[in-house]
Amino acid sequence: MRKVSPIQLKYLAAAAISCALALANAPHDAVAQALAGQPVYASAGAVAVQVSETTWHDAARRREVPVRLYAPIVNSRNAAADARIPVILFSHGLGGSREGGKLWAGHWASHGYLVIAMQHPGSDESLWKDRALHDIEGNLKSGVTLNNLGLRVGDVRFVIDEVIRRAAAGEGAFAHAHPGRLGMSGHSFGAQTTLAVAGQKAGMLGGQSGLDTRIVSAVAFSPNARNKTNVARQFGDIRIPFFSVTGSGDGSILGDGTRYQDRMLPFEYMPSGGKYLAVFDGGDHMVFGGHDLGRRRPETARDKEIQASVKAATLAFWNATLKQDEAARAWLDSGADSGGFKATLKANDVFASK
Repeated sequence: MRKVSPIQLKYLAAAAISCALALANAPHDAVAQALAGQPVYASAGAVAVQVSETTWHDAARRREVPVRLYAPIVNSRNAAADARIPVILFSHGLGGSREGGKLWAGHWASHGYLVIAMQHPGSDESLWKDRALHDIEGNLKSGVTLNNLGLRVGDVRFVIDEVIRRAAAGEGAFAHAHPGRLGMSGHSFGAQTTLAVAGQKAGMLGGQSGLDTRIVSAVAFSPNARNKTNVARQFGDIRIPFFSVTGSGDGSILGDGTRYQDRMLPFEYMPSGGKYLAVFDGGDHMVFGGHDLGRRRPETARDKEIQASVKAATLAFWNATLKQDEAARAWLDSGADSGGFKATLKANDVFASK
């Protein structure tokens, strides 16, 4: 398999370029319009979003799965009566909750996606919440286990089953859902979860750790190759379109020795076809979680720049893969001189595709 190295790009301060309207596929002439410079990808969409929380009961596993729904409010002004909305799942990182990824989820939903943020008991905020300060690091480290990864994979399968069931029943926010256009995403441990259900092979388990063929495409924030053995075999079966997002400051968490270069390995060893990698200069682990940074560290101007770029690129990726929007695909794939995503990057940012 050919190993593809990322390409460093030139700086050009420019606004993100747009895609077609939120709930509809782009018209055939939208490619020319997108490359002409209509600003939308990084901006909030025109669709109002209703946010709600509930807990779903997985009777087969005797497990409660809290979820947060970001549901576009569909009406006659923004969609045809028979419009079908793609669905995106989000899996939080270690110690997180269903509030994880809310910056990304709210943005995607405002452009016409039903987003479901899952919470994974056992590797969620229960590891640190209401715990003694001296116990927190040990508790967090204890949550990174193959057993919890398996539970997370089970949560994803269960939530997909629920999406299909609720869509078929025409239930509430799922009445317009399109379970056949399903995206998977996650941050950190959620990125590991995303890799697992996308087809990463786990050597210790003797095969796939959780491939779910109902997933059409995926975005992983801060992915990793924790086990550096047989990485070509680990990632060589990930055939779906896949977008890896990381930064030059996205290194070790809890002293695990991870370098930001390790987070590029999944992309490098996946087979070609719809694969993308973005590495943002100065981006650390926290900025890719998609949550407010206030309680974690002061927010910087660079954080805002990275967040805007991530919103733009991931939205275009979802539009290209879940809505078959050729304008979005052209914007991602075109060169900096053509006004695509590459033209919006800073001098030391990296963007590669294969």
